[in-house]
Amino acid sequence: MPVTKTLDFETFAKRMDAWASERDTKRGRLVRAFRKNLGDRHDYQAARLALLIKEAETAW
Repeated sequence: MPVTKTLDFETFAKRMDAWASERDTKRGRLVRAFRKNLGDRHDYQAARLALLIKEAETAW
């Protein structure tokens, strides 16, 4: 299933899994915050997801 025109969900999920273990990076903290749903707000989750997708498209 495509997330964007250039990124499929499987690839995106693999990148998120790899980033989750990065302790001192912005994207590592962002993945962990997304998975924990910090703040329990839909607008924050949407913003986190958008940032993660953007990072996944440009990082690799």
